[in-house]
Amino acid sequence: MHLGIAFGGPGLPVKLNYGLTGRFGQDTAAFVRLEGFGISALQMTAGVTQMLSTSGFGEAGATAALGRPGLLGGGLRLGGGPGDRGGGLLLGGTIPIVGDAALWNLQISPFVYPAEVCLPSGRALRFGDGVALPPVLAIECARADAALASAWLDDARAELASVPAFLRLAGELSALGAPTQLRDAARAAADDERHHARAAFSMASRWAGTAFAVAPLDAQPRFDRPSPSALTQLAIEAWQDGCLGEGAAALCARRGLARVRDEQAASALSRIAPDEERHAELSWGILEWCAGAGGSSVRDAIAEVGRRSAPEQEHSPEDEDWLSWNGRLTAAERRAARAQIEEQATARLNRRFSGA
Repeated sequence: MHLGIAFGGPGLPVKLNYGLTGRFGQDTAAFVRLEGFGISALQMTAGVTQMLSTSGFGEAGATAALGRPGLLGGGLRLGGGPGDRGGGLLLGGTIPIVGDAALWNLQISPFVYPAEVCLPSGRALRFGDGVALPPVLAIECARADAALASAWLDDARAELASVPAFLRLAGELSALGAPTQLRDAARAAADDERHHARAAFSMASRWAGTAFAVAPLDAQPRFDRPSPSALTQLAIEAWQDGCLGEGAAALCARRGLARVRDEQAASALSRIAPDEERHAELSWGILEWCAGAGGSSVRDAIAEVGRRSAPEQEHSPEDEDWLSWNGRLTAAERRAARAQIEEQATARLNRRFSGA
């Protein structure tokens, strides 16, 4: 939602600018915006927004406008400014292309996205210190339940990114000489994530009332021979993304499955929950193997990272009943699930390495 000022048209009148935006994605996201300019004009925009840095964004889209009687038009919408996925300052404007040229405008509006309701899903596809997600290339806008559509779309993108993450993991395990069962399990996990992504995209399309197009991702193995640093990196990622991340995803899916009343969501969660549990156990197997193959330096690195917890994030109020009906958890419930998994996993890690 946003609230600010705008000016445009004959005489450059200053007007109150206000509106609501549905955002479907993370760093690269589709958006749908309905906004008003005073009481004389209404505008609908559909387009794509892109994070350009950790504190800036840009957006572009097509817009249709309705003004005072007899004033109709459509054109190009451009904007940007300082901000992140939670909010910022929108500096934008509309360039009329068809219809009445008086519908041009410029605006300055603070904005906020008050709800984020996604489950932790899949194994992260890491590049350096960052995590990659497939960008949304296109969205055909119709109607939307913004919160659920955005949540399932975020899940779908995370699950889809897990496919190359697991395929790369299988290649890296092979290069490091890991046991065959670990390599085979990583390839099987990639197939699981394809099914998860299809199910989540189906749910996102259902709640958005639209079809999505995303760009595929690829990831080649980062090392081709055994080394202490390679073993350490795999072990840390197994802990963070598997033992904790997929462990928490599995617990959230189980808890969502226990309350869900939507048949399509129940079908998706009934497959995701056991698959993510199996992926978490695969990560424990990788952790064990890396610790054995890498010796004390790898075990020390695992012990060190095991003492850290993920930082908590602030979340806005959510519709608990609506989320529960769809098998989804609130932000507080997801934090509680993550905390439970961290406690259990840390105890398991300490038992494993207490005598090392």
